[in-house]
Amino acid sequence: MVAGYACLLLTALLAPPPPTEAAQAEFLRQAQANAGKKLSEGVTESRRVTLKLGGIRHDAHVQTVEDPADNDSYRYNLAAFALGDVLGMNSIPTTVQREFQGRPASFTWWIDDTLMSEKTRLAKAVKPPDTKAWNQQVYVMKVFDLLIHNVDRNMGNVIIDKRWKLWMIYHSRAFQTAHVLHDPEDVLRCDRGLFARLRQLDAATLQSKLSTWLTADQLSAILIRRDLLVKAFEARIAEKGETQVLYDHLPAR
Repeated sequence: MVAGYACLLLTALLAPPPPTEAAQAEFLRQAQANAGKKLSEGVTESRRVTLKLGGIRHDAHVQTVEDPADNDSYRYNLAAFALGDVLGMNSIPTTVQREFQGRPASFTWWIDDTLMSEKTRLAKAVKPPDTKAWNQQVYVMKVFDLLIHNVDRNMGNVIIDKRWKLWMIYHSRAFQTAHVLHDPEDVLRCDRGLFARLRQLDAATLQSKLSTWLTADQLSAILIRRDLLVKAFEARIAEKGETQVLYDHLPAR
């Protein structure tokens, strides 16, 4: 009897696996949204909204910002998610486009099994249970931020869930048209599959997947930065050796 109760308790404490990406996207598109509340931290015009559909409730992060003068747009959250999918990444929460209070918006799946932000982890000097795996996730983030020219990444928008999975949120100020790598010192290591997909990335794919949200100049700039990234990693591999630069972390495709 005691063992049975212990088993039930353990089952209750274990976080259930998240729904599939497709199920999350459908829910985000179809569920009824309340007015939500403004977030005290993060980017402008950002709200936490509760969605309901068929007895299911879940929160979403909603942005409607559209400020071309400051290169700040909800559209870039959608572009980041789409590009992450092209590159075989799994660290950007599901994001869809729909209207919110009569305005076009990005709806992003809320990471509700959050352990802490990277900002909190660093402030409290919390060590990851698997430092190697954690660092490999961080390297993926650094490469992605270089590719999309995300100069607005801060440790408050790096979320750690209870499985110690890293999630990247807030991309509304990315995708600038700069033809340089803003932090070239971040060219350190790269997931092997990600590196291969970077090499394969082409204009036709970007046009097909991202042109709804990005301009021609922004798409062109992605490829220019991709070329710089590939060249920098190839030079590093020549200097350090492939095993010191490339590693296997992301799921195979």
